[in-house]
Amino acid sequence: MKRVILTTGGTGGHVFPALAVAEEIRNRFPACEILFIGGQGAEREMVERAGIAFKGLPAKGIIGGGIGRVIGSLWIVRALLLALKEIVSFKPDAVIGFGGYAGFCPVLAARILGIPTAIHEQNSVPGVTNRILGKVVKKVFTSFKDIRNSFPSTKVEVTGNPVRREIFSAGKSGGNKGVLVFGGSQGARAINEAVCSALPRLKDAGVSLTHQTGKADFEEVRKIYEDMGMNGHDVSPFIHDMASAYSQAQLVVSRAGASTVFEVAAAGKPAVFIPFPQATHDHQTGNAMSLAGTGAAVVIPQKDLNGDMLADTILKLICDQDGLKEMGSKALSFARPDAAAAIVDGIENIIRTKTVRGEA
Repeated sequence: MKRVILTTGGTGGHVFPALAVAEEIRNRFPACEILFIGGQGAEREMVERAGIAFKGLPAKGIIGGGIGRVIGSLWIVRALLLALKEIVSFKPDAVIGFGGYAGFCPVLAARILGIPTAIHEQNSVPGVTNRILGKVVKKVFTSFKDIRNSFPSTKVEVTGNPVRREIFSAGKSGGNKGVLVFGGSQGARAINEAVCSALPRLKDAGVSLTHQTGKADFEEVRKIYEDMGMNGHDVSPFIHDMASAYSQAQLVVSRAGASTVFEVAAAGKPAVFIPFPQATHDHQTGNAMSLAGTGAAVVIPQKDLNGDMLADTILKLICDQDGLKEMGSKALSFARPDAAAAIVDGIENIIRTKTVRGEA
C-alpha cells in the first residue's frame, strides 16, 4: 500500500475513526502516503494536528431525499470536479469514506476512475451519503450489524468502530477522579443545562467534574461554575486530549454518537448516555442501547432529562463503586480493539483483488 485517500467531514464522530485507520496504516506501512479530503468544518484542524495532509472541498448537508437530491445539489458538480483532479494527481491505491457529505464526492470520483473504494458506517442507522455510496463501492465496513439491510449483504463486514490506540490505553489507568461530561465535539446545550442544574447537588456530594461544553455555551457554563465557587473543576470548550480525560474519569456523561460509544467501551468506562433526539432515524438511541444492553451504560432520553434526574443517576452510580467496576468490565467486553486492523485488512484485499483481476 503506497498511497491512500481517507475522506469524511463534519464532526469528530466521523473524523476520529478515519484517524484511527490512518494510525493503523502508518504502523503497518510506514512509507504509505495518506491524503485526507474533507469539507470546510473542524476536520482540518483535527487532521493536521495528527500530521496528515489535508485538502478541503465544498460540501453541504442535505435534509431528506436520496441520490437525486444529492446529485441535484449545486455544490456537487464543483466538488466532484475538484475531487477528480485531486485523485488523478495523487494516484491512490484506494479511497475510503467514513460518512458525511464531505466524503461523498471523493468516493464517487474514485469509483468513476476505477480506483478501489470502500466506506465505513459508524452508526446503527446509516445516513444518506453512505446509503448511496454503499451501492457502488467494493466494500462496506460497519460498526453495528446491518439489521435494516441498508447495504448489499455480500459487501458488508462488521468491524466495529475504529478507536485510537491511546483511548484503549486510557482504560488501564483505573481513574477515579469524577465525572467526564461532553456532548460531542460541538457540545450539547441540553446536557450543559442539565449539568448546571445538577451542580448544587454534585458539589455537595464532592463530585469532581471535567466538562467539555462546546464553543457556543462555554462562557455561560464557565460563569455558572465560577459563581458556585467551583473554579477547581475543568471546564473547557473542547478537549483535545480525550485519552487523558477518559483516564481520569470513573463515569462518562455524553451523547451517543458511534465514536463516543466505542471510545467509552475502549476506555472501559461506565456511561450515562443522553442520545441526540434529532439524529437521523434516531440512530444515537440505537447506538446507546447497544452498549446499555450489556449492562455497561444507562440511557436517559432527552425528553426526560433534568437536573434532578441527572444528579440522581450520577450519584447512584458513583456511590456503588463495585457496580461501576462491573459496568466498566462489561464496557471493555463490547470494545473492538481490532476494528482499525480489520478495515486495513479489507482495504488491502480490495487493492489486491483489483491488481489480480486487472480491473480498470
